[in-house]
Amino acid sequence: MVNQFQDATFALLTLHGKEQVIAPVLWEQLGVNIHHTQAYDTDSLGTFSGETERILPPEECARKKAELACSITGHSIGLGSEGSFNPGPFGLVTYNEELVVCINIEHNWMVVGRSYQICSVREQECQNIDELATFISQTPLRQGLILNAQGKIGKGLYGNMAIDEQLHQWFGNTTQWPLTISYDLRAQHCPERREHIAKATMNLVERLLSCCPNCKVPGFWPDKFQFGLPCEWCGSPTNALMQRISLCRNCQHQQEFNVDEDFADPFNCPKCNP
Repeated sequence: MVNQFQDATFALLTLHGKEQVIAPVLWEQLGVNIHHTQAYDTDSLGTFSGETERILPPEECARKKAELACSITGHSIGLGSEGSFNPGPFGLVTYNEELVVCINIEHNWMVVGRSYQICSVREQECQNIDELATFISQTPLRQGLILNAQGKIGKGLYGNMAIDEQLHQWFGNTTQWPLTISYDLRAQHCPERREHIAKATMNLVERLLSCCPNCKVPGFWPDKFQFGLPCEWCGSPTNALMQRISLCRNCQHQQEFNVDEDFADPFNCPKCNP
């Protein structure tokens, strides 16, 4: 794979320290420099803590940030990052999807790096100081916290001392209960998110290096799927994966990649295992 981005400069708009995660990956893997800008309030596009609702879907929000990065800095290639959280099966876990979008406004292409991982997300309404102290003691050392009490919000808090100072600032010596404490999910306060952003950036690197064989635009990646691998016993289509498909966003060139298996386990067959 040819690296066409060596010594290029990508613009990145973020207020939440994501440049500390994204820039080293792009430099080590592609030799790309990052022009980081904070000249736009990205919280106006939505916040995890709920003060501002996010109207745009995650990918569109990340693209908007990338476009703004280009507009602010004058570079033709821009980056935008956006995370979202969704409940897993039966609500037992929470999944964090991280997107790192790269756009080239001069050549009109977009490539999206993705990571989809289980993430620790906690929130509790506390009725007294003991419940609050227990929650804090069970929080990982580098995970920031948010307090929400009587319409007041305190963010980026770490440990008992910071929590006590925030409560004293709000209420003096008499804390008003109940109050809600939760993980601060902004990237600079959430170690797990930073790990996932790094993985999404690595996926972006792989996609940037994978170019369409027809038009040479980056992002030719097998992320579309066709199911229906025939059953080993009866030959009927099953729910098992049969092909991965790469589709170029630029010229619509398509290429299919068959899975290694010729047949599916009968366990996946709706006839043999109804």
